[in-house]
Amino acid sequence: MKGTVKQSFPFAFDGSNFLHLKAGDDFPPSGYTVQDKTFQGLKDAGFIEAATNDSATPADEELNRRIIDALDKRLSAASDEDLKAIIARSGTPFSGNMVHAVLISEAKSQMLREFEGAPAITAVDPNSGVFEQPLSAPGQATPPSAAAAVQQQQVQADAATQQQDAANKGGTNVAGENKATNQFGDPLLDQSKPVRKSEAELSTMNKAELEAYAKEIGVDLSDANTKAEYIEAFKPKAK
Repeated sequence: MKGTVKQSFPFAFDGSNFLHLKAGDDFPPSGYTVQDKTFQGLKDAGFIEAATNDSATPADEELNRRIIDALDKRLSAASDEDLKAIIARSGTPFSGNMVHAVLISEAKSQMLREFEGAPAITAVDPNSGVFEQPLSAPGQATPPSAAAAVQQQQVQADAATQQQDAANKGGTNVAGENKATNQFGDPLLDQSKPVRKSEAELSTMNKAELEAYAKEIGVDLSDANTKAEYIEAFKPKAK
């Protein structure tokens, strides 16, 4: 983006060294660039005005077309490896469908970012992303992609986890029989039925506690009057 200075102001294009720009100067000056958002901010603040399309000469327009054509030809002729190396300069390796046209588009975006002043990051491995296979030719089966394989593995892992959780909660069900065991392999007690207290334990309980316990396990104390009769009522009846 090009413009003209409306009000004099200092500006540091490199972040430290200021240039004093006066009204009528080109912005940015020859040899300098600024990001679009910076240009727009200065324009909105009234320091600069954007150049109109009429200010571009036919020679400028021809030069712009030649630059675009040269960039298109260079990237179209580049190998997949070269395109991935350009994309990786963004700081993130390419991940996606390995179609040449997709790689060209991503490489164009990265080169534009660099032209606008973004630094190129060279410490990223271009081949460390997750790639998918290119689409198959018409009439042929589409090969499985890396993403699809990862998704299938996740589904299998989730199913195994759910099965293990069900086994842990209810024990291993074999032919409808509960086989829940402790850590030593011994069958667990059936907690659905209350465990009867011993006669010694009953002897330590008062009347209210005995009546509450009788209600809990379903023992009839209507014919009992003394504590001894209460305790006798808890004893299993002979069949």
